[in-house]
Amino acid sequence: MPDLDPDIRRAAEVGGRVAGVSALHHHGLWVPPGASSVLHVEVVDEVQQRPADAQGSTVLVHWLPAGTHPRFGVAPLEATLARAANDLPLPFAVAVLDSALRVTPLTPVELQFLASTWRPAARAAAALTDERSESGTESVLRVLLGEAGIHSTPQAPLPIGDFARADLLVGDRLLIECDSEAHHAEPANRRADLRRDESLIALGFCVYRPDYRQVFGDPDGVVATVAAIVARGDHLSVRPGA
Repeated sequence: MPDLDPDIRRAAEVGGRVAGVSALHHHGLWVPPGASSVLHVEVVDEVQQRPADAQGSTVLVHWLPAGTHPRFGVAPLEATLARAANDLPLPFAVAVLDSALRVTPLTPVELQFLASTWRPAARAAAALTDERSESGTESVLRVLLGEAGIHSTPQAPLPIGDFARADLLVGDRLLIECDSEAHHAEPANRRADLRRDESLIALGFCVYRPDYRQVFGDPDGVVATVAAIVARGDHLSVRPGA
């Protein structure tokens, strides 16, 4: 099959199916940066002869109990989520699970039911999911802020009409917009953002727009900026003790 997906073909050569982080894009889920550097493959124990290159720098094999199906192709959604959530850092794991709630029929209740059988790291990620999240960048930043003790609300409604929402709201004044590279590549999007920010600032909001490169290239810097705003109390319309 010359048009077969190269990951599926490589996994079959090793003796199994595409799994975990490598299977995310096959299910339409959010994919963390750098996820394509290693191909994760699940192989059942009944394989009698294990290839010499089954465990190498570009292929990571996970062995499964005999009788697991399907043996080839792509691991089912539930198995993909369980492995990816366990293997990824917590912010990335939560972003993957959030995307599953966003793009698949999986409900929050069903996810928590599935997670009850997962390993501790994956269960911890499932406990932090929020079906309101609309992007991986937004989910990652929400978790990073939470780890710093800063609570943020995803997709908070804004008083400017047209069903406007903020990616994240800290307190009742600090709006955080997580812009993608593609979004800012369009000048029209940038102009619309500036007009929207002007309206929000006029209403007394504080707007912070870290982009994709900042969130994933300098997460500590982004969190430090938000923490500084919070430390001054600028995230609240009425400061404690005022």
